[in-house]
Amino acid sequence: MRIGFDARALASPIRSGVEQYVINLVRAFGELPSPPEIVAYLDRPLTASEQVALGAWPPVRIEVLESRRGWLRVALPWRLWRDRADVVHLPSTIVPPLLPCPAVVTVHDLAWARFPDTYSRADLRMQTEVVPKSVRRAAHVIAVSESTARDVQQVLHVDAAKVTAIPLGVSPDYSPDGPRLAGDEFSGADRPSGGYILHAGGMHPRKNLVKLLEAYALLRREMDAPPLVIASSTDTLWGRATVEEAQARHLGDAVVFSGQLEERLLSRLYRSALLTVYPSLYEGFGLPILEAMASGVPVITSNRSSMAEVAGDAALLIDPEDAGEIAAAMGQLLHDEGRRAELVRRGRERIRAFTWERTARETVAVYERVARG
Repeated sequence: MRIGFDARALASPIRSGVEQYVINLVRAFGELPSPPEIVAYLDRPLTASEQVALGAWPPVRIEVLESRRGWLRVALPWRLWRDRADVVHLPSTIVPPLLPCPAVVTVHDLAWARFPDTYSRADLRMQTEVVPKSVRRAAHVIAVSESTARDVQQVLHVDAAKVTAIPLGVSPDYSPDGPRLAGDEFSGADRPSGGYILHAGGMHPRKNLVKLLEAYALLRREMDAPPLVIASSTDTLWGRATVEEAQARHLGDAVVFSGQLEERLLSRLYRSALLTVYPSLYEGFGLPILEAMASGVPVITSNRSSMAEVAGDAALLIDPEDAGEIAAAMGQLLHDEGRRAELVRRGRERIRAFTWERTARETVAVYERVARG
């Protein structure tokens, strides 16, 4: 069985959820005992540093299809036909109209359908036009959580038999062992040297950072709270708005914005945190929950969508729209060392169920089912 894989994310300078999914899944394919033949197609060559960072994954074969336009519509379909692919996996939820083999598509979330007001008109039009068509064209849909699978079925009206929920894994880069955060890693990194509350995971409005800042302000009225570190880029509309919100609440140096960090530094940031707060309103999966647990850090997260599913009983679950409840949960963990230790223990047990080897193995089972069908 020969699988074509749209692996353009391997050469992307961005490292968001889709990119992490592709990188870790391709790595895991190479570690399976009996993997299918996988051809990973890119639109540009990997640089020497990217090759070193990503490593080598035999039997995954990398092929570069350089095309100035029509990569998905022309270059990839033609190469799939030439290479006689049995199945193609498109991990970015875009399926071109003509393909020489059946397609598997991954849906990471349906945030555009749940929170349309937070998308630009152009982005929303693209999502509402492209995603439903892609899902209809696909032979099978992989959803990254049971919550996302239900969204696909309910919002896009897809038969349950066509959807398989396959959870993500957590990178071995995240562990309690290893270097801690140094005071010169980023501007302001010296301020939280005595311990801090951490939020990692983007600045989109559904990440609910305005409510987190409100909760943190409440916490500071009740106790001498450690700093809050927000690990995400501030060079966006929502990032700048979050910085302005912190200033409007007169939080000053109590809130540290680290900017976007590479994974090496992010793992150090988790490792040195007292606790992680992830009060998002909606997630397709919620990878920062697992990253924190793998780093030996207790987690507070939302009691809705995929976050409760991923966290299980290994986190404090809160109503993300109740600032008082978020503040109380932070205060509880800061005061109760025993409760923190218990959540760390449960987190270590919880992450055993989430490995990229499992993700790869279950993904290959979908390929086999589609190829037989």
